[in-house]
Amino acid sequence: MDKKDVIKITLELIKEKKLEKTSIGEIVKKLDSSPGNLYYHFKSKNEIYKETADYSYTEIIKSLNNVKSENNRQSYLFRLTKTLIKFFEEREDILYFLMSIRGSYFFDKESGQQNFLAKFQKILSEEKPNTEQEKQISLKLNMFLGSVYEVLYVNKLVNKRNLNEEEIKEMCMSFWGNIEMENYKTCEQNSLKVGLS
Repeated sequence: MDKKDVIKITLELIKEKKLEKTSIGEIVKKLDSSPGNLYYHFKSKNEIYKETADYSYTEIIKSLNNVKSENNRQSYLFRLTKTLIKFFEEREDILYFLMSIRGSYFFDKESGQQNFLAKFQKILSEEKPNTEQEKQISLKLNMFLGSVYEVLYVNKLVNKRNLNEEEIKEMCMSFWGNIEMENYKTCEQNSLKVGLS
């Protein structure tokens, strides 16, 4: 047994049983191991959740890093948003876990979340923002992430369906604006014309 095994089992159990009902005993039972073995790697349940969160955020960042940077910030925002949504749709376990720990007393730091939102923040603030702009961007990003969680909770976890392209575009429009999406459509059409010629 190693830390990654514990993290994977923790993600499985939380999706299956919910955060509050996932106990050390359940984790040990699923791992077919002893509590001593688990406590060799982790001092507490809190530490397991922190490591699981770190793992989750690292996986998200890896996924977002696969999106090629581009000069058109609006289409880049769209591609990042789409990648984030598709990541959560593929990794329901991570989606469920991150939704479960929001505001939980088990986990009081959201630094990992800030790491992956920093990609979006960098695009939104072209120049060094002042404190007030930074607060507004931070608020917008938290609202964006809350909306992503809510929409995916209803669609993916309850209704068992993925968002289609139009729904993702609509979601982007509501956060990043119509002009941004018009620019994205123009870029998309131009790349299609280039591909056809």
